[in-house]
Amino acid sequence: MHNRDARVRSETSDSVVSSFAPEERSFTFLSRVVSPDGRFVAYWDPAGSGPVLHVRSVTGGTDRSVLTGRAELSGNAFTWSSDSAGLVADMDNGCFEGCSGTLMAELWTVELASGATEKVASGSIWVPVAWDRTAKVIAAGVTGPGGYLTGYDVVHLGQQPHAVRSTPFQPTVPGRLKASSDAHYVLLSAATEGGASSLTWWPVTQPEKRSTVEFDGMSAEWRPGTSEIWWVGGREPAGCVEGICVGTQLTSVNVATGARVLRQGRFGSLLESFRVDGSAAIIAASGSVRTELTLIEVATGRVGAVSINGFLEGAVLLR
Repeated sequence: MHNRDARVRSETSDSVVSSFAPEERSFTFLSRVVSPDGRFVAYWDPAGSGPVLHVRSVTGGTDRSVLTGRAELSGNAFTWSSDSAGLVADMDNGCFEGCSGTLMAELWTVELASGATEKVASGSIWVPVAWDRTAKVIAAGVTGPGGYLTGYDVVHLGQQPHAVRSTPFQPTVPGRLKASSDAHYVLLSAATEGGASSLTWWPVTQPEKRSTVEFDGMSAEWRPGTSEIWWVGGREPAGCVEGICVGTQLTSVNVATGARVLRQGRFGSLLESFRVDGSAAIIAASGSVRTELTLIEVATGRVGAVSINGFLEGAVLLR
């Protein structure tokens, strides 16, 4: 992303493969914009007063409108299904505490092959995290004033009417939920005022089985195609601000096996993402304000560098 333009380029060339300029808050911070297979992007345009969700190929071409909301609603966070065949999106009127009106909030699914859309839940402002179409399960955070997470909902689409199982967060959590690429697990990285961040994970339908991971990073990411959580830790100098930190450890934990791997080196400040196939970690270089990226090959440890004019929204697949 640069200014308000989305641009797609390769790792080896800064030539623009495709670009587009969606309007308003088309990329909500908590949305997963790029499909898990790296071939498509989704975005709101417009995002307010009758939002329209669009899908298009990362290499360009004509976009496709897949979901349209009522005039009194705005598009909010969305995510892709784990198989890249669908989307689940929140639309609401932003009526938090102190609002003189009534909250209107809806959670919708989109089946891309058939074009079918369905309102699957209403009444909360959701941050969709995962949709396992095979298991017929959606996971979403519930948010409120200040953007804090107030709970975690699981929607069971195999039941009629659809059952929503809610787990409240008490106290509320200033954090981020992320799902593994197969939608089997969810992690929660949470900032703690005056202290270190925390990291927990659980099976997507069983938040009561939450496990805590020993964690010294700022944020964490799932490595695609695996059950591994990765982060940059061992930050120097002590007490440094995220953007100017140098990470001396690149750590991964396999939640399925418990295996923990620690890699020593100089790794930049923040793990941003992975290649679509999980073959390389993408890390923001220290002091770069996230515009200088380091790619570290998982299998070989080989390091490459990429400069971007903006900030990274996601990894795509061009071949």
